[in-house]
Amino acid sequence: MSPTEVTPTTAPPTTAPAESLFEVPTQRLDAIQAAGLTFVPVEYPNQPDDVPWPTRRWTRGTLERPLRGDVDRIVGRAFTKPQFEGDTIDAVVAVQGGELVVEEYNGWDPNEPHVSWSMAKSITQSMVGRLVQEGRIDIWEPYAAPEWADPADPRHEITLDMLLRMSSGLEWTEDYGDGEGDVLRMLFGDRKKDRAHFVADRPLAAKPDTVWSYSTGTSNVVARAVADEVGLGRQMTRWADRELFGKLGISGVRHSLDGTGLVNGGSVIDMKPTDFARFGLLYLRDGEWDGERLLPEGWVDYSRMPTPTANGVYGAHWWIDDADGSGDLGVVAFSAQGFNGQTITIVPELDLVLVVLSAAPSGSDNRVRSQLVEAFAAAR
Repeated sequence: MSPTEVTPTTAPPTTAPAESLFEVPTQRLDAIQAAGLTFVPVEYPNQPDDVPWPTRRWTRGTLERPLRGDVDRIVGRAFTKPQFEGDTIDAVVAVQGGELVVEEYNGWDPNEPHVSWSMAKSITQSMVGRLVQEGRIDIWEPYAAPEWADPADPRHEITLDMLLRMSSGLEWTEDYGDGEGDVLRMLFGDRKKDRAHFVADRPLAAKPDTVWSYSTGTSNVVARAVADEVGLGRQMTRWADRELFGKLGISGVRHSLDGTGLVNGGSVIDMKPTDFARFGLLYLRDGEWDGERLLPEGWVDYSRMPTPTANGVYGAHWWIDDADGSGDLGVVAFSAQGFNGQTITIVPELDLVLVVLSAAPSGSDNRVRSQLVEAFAAAR
């Protein structure tokens, strides 16, 4: 791969309101380049002047032929002839040019929140970005977890950046086939009363920032960092509604709280299908919404900037589908992804947000997603 093409910056952001560019330290950019990974800056398209922001309601657009026929064929086949028996694609929503151009349901009530599973990780990441924008949090500084308050504790150097990139080094097993494994104990078992403490109290399995290890537990520690600033329980959900979801026109979000009142930052932040599309549109628009910057300028780039130890597939609580347009999709794309086939895919070059919601453990949802992105790309 070619070396990174991003322009280095040198200083971490301060805790003042982030009106200027969110800066990534030079050493982080150097690590990406040293790993042989690619980061290609892209242009995030603006909302067209003649298309209202969908805060209250969506503007419905149309697709020209032959794209309309291609989309209808792909979605129809996904609904009626799934790739594998037992797969179910529940909903497909696409937004292009800020307009709702596809909204199809396979027996799903469009007003019913759909389970997010791990798409919640990307939503939690947006909460961190909102706090960075408000000048209330610094992701480059060590996170002051009470479990490693002692400066002599080797975990003391863990930062929110490392947690967002799944590179904290904390011991963890993400095995859903093991009923006694870490993730199921935390979500549904004997450690669900205080999920973040269960995770943060784990010893190190590796030096921080040296190994990538996907961890739903890590996302709950990130959620606690948010709660440290905004409060637990209804304080946290109301803050998210006021400062983030409500500004996008998202309502009726369904959360899972543990015994301390902490929102589950790793799974189950459920929304209506079109509200997932609103969330994706925030990232497609580079963190701006109807004249207000909700996420720092540069935060979306940071989100899709590859983690050096993750072989180029993971950014900061977002998956990297195609870093430079040379992959299977043929266009730069990144996505929120959930267990059993929930995806929000952002394709800046096509001005496209694509939401596919399913209960398809086989991965057939990825086939549908890829086919739809390819169809939109071919119609350019």
